[in-house]
Amino acid sequence: MKKIVRREVLNSMVDLHLSDDEQAERLKAWWKENGVSVIVGAIVGIGVIVGVNFWRDYKTSQGETASALFEGMLGSYRRQDLAASETMGGKIMGGYASTPYAGKAALLLAKISFDKNDTTSAKSQLRWAMQNSTESGTIHAARLRLARILLAETQYAQIRALISVDDFGGFESEYKELWGDLHMAQGEADQARDAYLAASQALPEGSSYGDILKMKADNAVIDGVQ
Repeated sequence: MKKIVRREVLNSMVDLHLSDDEQAERLKAWWKENGVSVIVGAIVGIGVIVGVNFWRDYKTSQGETASALFEGMLGSYRRQDLAASETMGGKIMGGYASTPYAGKAALLLAKISFDKNDTTSAKSQLRWAMQNSTESGTIHAARLRLARILLAETQYAQIRALISVDDFGGFESEYKELWGDLHMAQGEADQARDAYLAASQALPEGSSYGDILKMKADNAVIDGVQ
């Protein structure tokens, strides 16, 4: 009886050993077939994590450097060291175009150019800001300033195309006033008056600029009568 029990136990141990061997063989076969994919998948997963972290750190570094350059640009401008301001502005636009400071730098460079009566450069910098800025406010400011330059150059068709926007981005009063100025320049007094009144209504409550817009609207009426 004991021999029979021992034999059964021995047989079960052999069966278990054979089962382990079979599992090992299956594992080897599976690894041979899928091991490369597992390794590649792991590498890709790690690469994505590392890449995301690297890109985040890179963007942060870019923003910090651009911010420091822009502060330096403003400081130079306040000191009227325009050459240094222009140099830093060019660096920001050239090397940090993806940051919000590039558009701001282009606006300031445009002002420097305009004050030097270089309207060609000013227009170019404003267009750059419109096309490359990452901030809506900067884009609208550039568009409005460019339109003002074009108004002085009597480029009326270009102005109409430029300020025919649906989204005012918080600059509704400025756009309406510019429409009024455009109408006045073309002798359209009634349309100008309506535009100035609309600009006044779009002002923030309590704004003192309403007095200027009212004066413009009254002048449009007088010009219309004449």
